[in-house]
Amino acid sequence: MSVPVDEVQTIEIVIVDDEKFVRGALRTYLSQTKDLVVVAEGENGEDAIRLAREHRPDVMLIDLQMPVMDGVTAIRHIVAQNQEIGILVVTGHISDIHLKAALLAGAGGYVVKDAEPERIVAAVRDVHAGDCPIDPAVAHLLIEDLRGSRPVTRGDQNIELTEREEEVLKLLCDGRSNSEIAAELYLSESTVKYHLVRLGRKFSTRDRLQLVVTALRSGLVS
Repeated sequence: MSVPVDEVQTIEIVIVDDEKFVRGALRTYLSQTKDLVVVAEGENGEDAIRLAREHRPDVMLIDLQMPVMDGVTAIRHIVAQNQEIGILVVTGHISDIHLKAALLAGAGGYVVKDAEPERIVAAVRDVHAGDCPIDPAVAHLLIEDLRGSRPVTRGDQNIELTEREEEVLKLLCDGRSNSEIAAELYLSESTVKYHLVRLGRKFSTRDRLQLVVTALRSGLVS
């Protein structure tokens, strides 16, 4: 029996933001595509925890500064209860402090509220796919902070990299996307993904964010 042409695999989403018009805007952006479905909305961190438990969505869009309970605290609780839920921070706060706090709590990505709708939609899909989208407006803050705090020696690492792996890793740590790395090195995106998988295994990291953090702090990338 054939599957109807208009039947697509959907990504269920919960939006949590204390501003009603922001929730409405995000719902509008996401409703333009057939694969993204908003199943619930909340306005504070406690709502986020409850809705995560009730709906078990694929992805949650969460603001950081909210009444009753802030977003970072909510993210920490949600991740502790269900690591299968992807969390995308959508906020107006462009700050390395907010960024690091959210990512350390378990967020899978970080975009600003005034980003283009297409970027927010793409970030939702990326988080669901296990990627770690970080808005270019704030990515450099995290990277520069990590560069400044990393050790100056390489003694703790006994990791051998090929010349191509070093090139891919350096571009990754510069905040480049897979497509940008592919274009820079004249590779296909599938080849870039292959190298990232190998790098993840060598550094014992589960995602690209951990890979960037570990590589920068190890001193293996300048």
